Amino acid sequence: MDKGEQISPEEYRSEMKGAVFCPECTTPLSRTPEENDILSNSRTAHFKHKKTYRHIYCSLRVSKSSGLQYHSEEEVRRAVQNKDLVLIGGWAENPPEIQDGDDLNDLEFRQTQIEDPDGPSTEVPLARHTGKKVLLPTKISSVLAICRNFDRNIHRAFFFPDSQYALHLRSVLFDVARLKEDSLPARGNLYFGRIVKYSQLSSRNIIYLKVENFPELKIYTWPKFDDRKRIHSSSIGRVLLFYGVVTEKGEGIPRCMTQSWGQYSLLPPQYEKYLP
Repeated sequence: MDKGEQISPEEYRSEMKGAVFCPECTTPLSRTPEENDILSNSRTAHFKHKKTYRHIYCSLRVSKSSGLQYHSEEEVRRAVQNKDLVLIGGWAENPPEIQDGDDLNDLEFRQTQIEDPDGPSTEVPLARHTGKKVLLPTKISSVLAICRNFDRNIHRAFFFPDSQYALHLRSVLFDVARLKEDSLPARGNLYFGRIVKYSQLSSRNIIYLKVENFPELKIYTWPKFDDRKRIHSSSIGRVLLFYGVVTEKGEGIPRCMTQSWGQYSLLPPQYEKYLP
């Protein structure tokens, strides 16, 4: 295991069958489906633990109810405690303050960790038919925190602002290249896309992402946030994650007007292989 190589479902090859193991509990994993990249129900390929080893605890194991429907307050609290469920009640409006002697890169990740016991409370609904909700502390408030340890977060369930229920991150992420004119989501969503152009305006910056069904897609950001995140023209080719509403505004050009510091972040290149 010490000489093992970390792979994503997309990198799986048939000769790897029987030689893929969980990085945490070290039990064998299988790929579903074994050959195709998409199942018949449109879910993307993924690794799963084998039932033979279900008696061995692993925080990366996803049960049928984990992150989707919770039937009791105890079940929700346990999912949060085990980091199977991550709560986001809102996005941080401004970045953390910089103290003298702080390293900027370390600061950003250190102060946006998933665990934040003092975070504001968020209402989490239980199983849809009950109508009951549970108040729990919000765990993160920045897309940057999702990008941190993205290889683990991709397997967790997330409850986003304005969500009706929690969903696994892999099923929530939406590639902007797939956006179509007649099917733009009406509510906020977590998107990702590759940067193809960057423009600095007098009051706003614009990040252009690669799309297939539109001339272009514009993500409007604040210069002071881009500077802090180190997003500039040299970021072309990188993958951007952002949460927001994409609209056309009658121009035929989709765009998203970000307002908060926490709404967007660059994804570290080593995690791009985990994108659905």
